[in-house]
Amino acid sequence: MKVKSLYWLVLALPLLATLPLQASEAQLRAALQQCLQQQNTTERLHCYDQLATSYTPAAAARQRGTEQQAERQPAPASERRIERQPEPAAAAEAGFGKAAERPAEQLDRIYATVTRVDKDARQHLIVHFDNGQVWRQSSAEYYPIEVGQTHYIRRAMLGSFVLSNDNSNRSTRVRRIE
Repeated sequence: MKVKSLYWLVLALPLLATLPLQASEAQLRAALQQCLQQQNTTERLHCYDQLATSYTPAAAARQRGTEQQAERQPAPASERRIERQPEPAAAAEAGFGKAAERPAEQLDRIYATVTRVDKDARQHLIVHFDNGQVWRQSSAEYYPIEVGQTHYIRRAMLGSFVLSNDNSNRSTRVRRIE
């Protein structure tokens, strides 16, 4: 008799251990569906990257535990934190690429339409965007760009910036001059 009950216990234990994982699997599937619905390939990849770095089974278990704890007991008014309002997108975009103090919430990239393209004496591109920003190419490599195209500038390693386009795999390093 004891052998049968031990046998059933050994069989049931792994099944009981997977119950919390099934709930986190549903959350993961919902998040993957949100990423899948992104039309822009770069944005979709960024969504998947964020999901992959933020999701671990331990983090999901911790999140479920904090959600259950929050449902049980709301925090008193004296302990509630006032969340800081994010700065407007226009103000964040205006400071993108400038060598000033780093804001708490940074943009990873900005999209802008090219209004003018010039070249300096060393044949480096000088690109003027519709948001008033002017960027200079750091090296004289060929980069295809025309007035009216939408390009993006993203942060790169060690405080540098890269100019690129969603329709091309080409990119070039740039530095903001205005």
